[in-house]
Amino acid sequence: MKKTVLIFLLPALFAFENAEAKKILSITDFGAETNSRKNVVPSIRKTLQACKGQTEEIVIDFPAGRYDFWPAYCETEQAPATGMELKRLKNITINGNGSEFIFHGNMRIAVLDSCENISLVNFSVDWDRPYISQGEIVRATGEYVDVSIDKTQYPYIIEDGKIMFTGEGWKSPVLRTYNNLYDKDRKEILPQTWDDMLGDVFEQKAEETGGNVVRFHGKPLRINPEKIEKGTFVSLYHARYLTTGIDILHSKNTVLKDLTVYHALSHGVYGELSENITMDNASMTVNEAKGRVFSIVADASHFLNCKGLIKIENCAHTGQGDDFINVHGRNVVIQETIDAKTVEVKTDGRYSFSGDEVWFLNRESAQRGEVRTIESVTPVYRENKLAGFRIAFTEALPRGTKTGDFIESKTWTASLELRHCRILKKHRARGILVTTPGDVIIENNYFRTAGTAILLEGDTNYWFESGANTNVRIRNNVFEDCLTSGNRDGNRWQWGDAVITITPSHRPSSENTEPYHRNIVISNNVFKVFDAPLVRARSVNGLQFTENEIIKTFNYSPYTWQKSAFLLDGCRKVFVKNNTIDPQYTTRSLLVEHMKKSDVKGDKTFPVDFVPKGMKTYLE
Repeated sequence: MKKTVLIFLLPALFAFENAEAKKILSITDFGAETNSRKNVVPSIRKTLQACKGQTEEIVIDFPAGRYDFWPAYCETEQAPATGMELKRLKNITINGNGSEFIFHGNMRIAVLDSCENISLVNFSVDWDRPYISQGEIVRATGEYVDVSIDKTQYPYIIEDGKIMFTGEGWKSPVLRTYNNLYDKDRKEILPQTWDDMLGDVFEQKAEETGGNVVRFHGKPLRINPEKIEKGTFVSLYHARYLTTGIDILHSKNTVLKDLTVYHALSHGVYGELSENITMDNASMTVNEAKGRVFSIVADASHFLNCKGLIKIENCAHTGQGDDFINVHGRNVVIQETIDAKTVEVKTDGRYSFSGDEVWFLNRESAQRGEVRTIESVTPVYRENKLAGFRIAFTEALPRGTKTGDFIESKTWTASLELRHCRILKKHRARGILVTTPGDVIIENNYFRTAGTAILLEGDTNYWFESGANTNVRIRNNVFEDCLTSGNRDGNRWQWGDAVITITPSHRPSSENTEPYHRNIVISNNVFKVFDAPLVRARSVNGLQFTENEIIKTFNYSPYTWQKSAFLLDGCRKVFVKNNTIDPQYTTRSLLVEHMKKSDVKGDKTFPVDFVPKGMKTYLE
C-alpha cells in the first residue's frame, strides 16, 4: 500500500516542483483588462520591464479572452508601433491561453531583439480592419467589372470618381500588386492566373450601383473577362511589405507554438541573424469565420542569414500574399577592393560581424572559394547617409578578387527541417524556397500548390539570395495537382517550371561547367500530376530521383511550357531509378542540355534525349 501511494505522489511532487521553478506573471496584475478593448500595450511594457535582469523561467500569462493592441499609446509615435517588444530578455514564455490578440493600424505583432529562450504560445492574431480588402466578382465584361464589396468589413468611399478604401488611421487605393483571383467554391488561386490579372481596373472610374456592388469601368488586362466566373473572389491590397508580423532579430532558441495568425502587414514571421527557430502548429491562415480568402501580406515565414536549425512542423499556411517559407543567405556584392585585406560593400554588409567566416565567390563560376575571417566592419557614410561598409579581413584577400565578386557568410547558415505541413494553393506563388549549405530535410508533407511546390534557386543577379545547397532530402511527401499556376509561357513572373524547380541564376555554358548545387535526393514521394513536368533542374551535381510513384490525374488541363517529365541543364551524376509510373502518364521524356547523355544513370524508364535544337529553355 505504501509503495502504491509513493507511485502516485512522486509525479505530483515533480509537477509541483516544476511549476514552482517558473515564475508566473499575470498580465492583469499590470493593468490589462480582458475583453475591454482597452489598449493592452502599456500593460505588456510594464510586465516586460519587470522581467529585466531576471534569468529564471518566467511565464507571462494572459487569462483567456480578447486583448486589443492600439498604436496610439505606445512610447513613441513612430510607425510602426509594436505590440510585444522584447529586448535582451531570457527564458520567457508568453502564454495566451487561447486568447484573441486584436491589432489596430500600422503595428508589428512582436519583436524579439537580442533575446534567448523565448516562447510565444497559444493565441491568435487578427486585425479588426486588415490592410487587404476583398470583393466578389458579379460580372466582368470588356467594358466594366462589377464587384460586390462588404462595406462593413471593408469600408470605402468614392472620391473624385475613384475608389478609396479606409481603415484605422489610413486611406488607400487598391495598389497595383498581387490582387489575386480565387475560385468561388474551394477559394483556391484560380488556375492559370497570377498577379494583377485585372490590371488597372481599380484605378478607373468607379460608381456604386446598389446592393454593395461597385462598377469599375475598364477591361481586365491579363484575363479574358468571359473566363471569370460569377462569384470569383478578388483580394485587394492596400500594403506591400509594410511591417513584419513577428520579428526575430539577433536571438537564440525561439519557439512559436500553437499560434494562429490571421493577418500581418508583411511577412508573418521574419528571422534574421538568429539561431534555432521552431514553428510548431504556428500558422498564417485565412479567417474563414469572417469569409475571407486572404491572410497576411507577404511570406508566411522568411529567414535570412540565420544559423543553427530552423524547424517547421505541423503548419498549414493559407491566404498569404507570398511563399510558404523562404530560407536563404545573402550574396554580398564587392563594390571595391580598398587594399590587400579590405573590400567595400553596400548596406547589406550589415550581415557581417567581426570573427565571422565568409566564402569568396567568383561571379562567373559562382563557386564557393577560399574562406576568410572578418577582422572589422566599418560603416561608410556619404552625404550623411549610410552608403555601405568596409570589411577588413585577418588575411589577404584571395588572389584575383575583384569588383563584382561576392562574399557569402559561412557562419550564418542554417539547416532546415520541415515536416507534417500542408502547403496549399490557397496562397499565391510557390511553396518551399530554400538555398542554404546547411542540411535540408523536407519530409511527410502534403503539397497542393498554385506554383512550384519546392524551389531551389541561388541568386547572383536580382535578389542576391544565396547560397548553393549541399545536402537536400525530399522524401515521403505527397504532391497533388501542384503547378496550376506554374509557368505557362516562359515569363519569369509566373510561379515555377515543374513540381520541383531547381533554377539558380548561374547558367552552365558547356558540358564541363562546374554545377552550383550538390546532393539533392528526391525519394519515396507520391506525385499526382495533371501535366508533364516533374523536375526542372539546372546546375546540380548529384541529383537523384528514386523510389517515387507518379500518378496521372485529370482534374486540370495540361498547359505548361515544359512538355517533358525532366528538363535538366548542366547537371552531373544524375540517378533516376525504381520509380513506379502510371501507364496513363505518357510524357516520360528526360531532356538535357550542356550535358552528356551518360551524365544520367538509371533504369531507362525515362528515355534521355538532348533538348531539341532551337528550343528556348531560359525565362524572359
